[in-house]
Amino acid sequence: MGWARLLAANGTTAVLPRHPGSDSSQQQAVLAGASPPPGPEELSLRPKDLSAVLDAAAAGRLTFRQPVDPRRVVVLGHSWGATTALQLAGVRPTDTTLRQRCVNLDDPARNLSWTLQCSWLKGVQSAALRDPRVIAVGAVSPPVSLLFPRGSGSELSGRVLLISGSRDWVVPPDPEAIEPMRWGTTLGNQLVLVQGGDHFNLRPEGAADGGVLGPLLQAWTDAAFAAGLSVRPVRGAAPLLPRGTWGSAEFLMTDVTDRLAAP
Repeated sequence: MGWARLLAANGTTAVLPRHPGSDSSQQQAVLAGASPPPGPEELSLRPKDLSAVLDAAAAGRLTFRQPVDPRRVVVLGHSWGATTALQLAGVRPTDTTLRQRCVNLDDPARNLSWTLQCSWLKGVQSAALRDPRVIAVGAVSPPVSLLFPRGSGSELSGRVLLISGSRDWVVPPDPEAIEPMRWGTTLGNQLVLVQGGDHFNLRPEGAADGGVLGPLLQAWTDAAFAAGLSVRPVRGAAPLLPRGTWGSAEFLMTDVTDRLAAP
């Protein structure tokens, strides 16, 4: 909500789709037993929700205060929402690693995000949905290590900014951000690490300024729309994210893309 408020205040049309289990009221209903938890089919339904919104915008079925171009879209998401954004950008999920790793409860690499990722197993086969209208995504703390095989980012149609907090124990940065991004930086994708960031303090909540990550995601969105044809991820592409004032006085943010050793 906070990121949408910030972008809208700066002239960007923002749309917030509601998925089952995606907001606090729905989550409370699940915890109270009033609603079932999201099933594995949500892995494919969530990106379809966003594509349906773009279809509706293109067909003129949605009313906006200003004209929009539904052929050029930036998607921002946190946690599962970030995974959805990556699916739309063209990262193809498979069940190979899920089947290999989820059955071993003693796997030393196991982290909390595996609980969510392993719950997606039955929905993976229908979850590949690349939408070429998505030109870039900002993915904050996405669970990815089991869902997306190494090298799957080679088919990206949208540029990726991945953001991870150094203290995120739910979706730890090493296996869920740093290692996966080693395979995608040659396409112009970028990785920003937030010192002291965890899985919860990087969320915007309802802050009008977008919270900790507001200036960073505003800069990324602006750069994506300004890049024109060069926004698409290709080998040797120049970084989209400019050096600037997108940092935070409270949390040190570092673009570590050029420090990642190639796999």
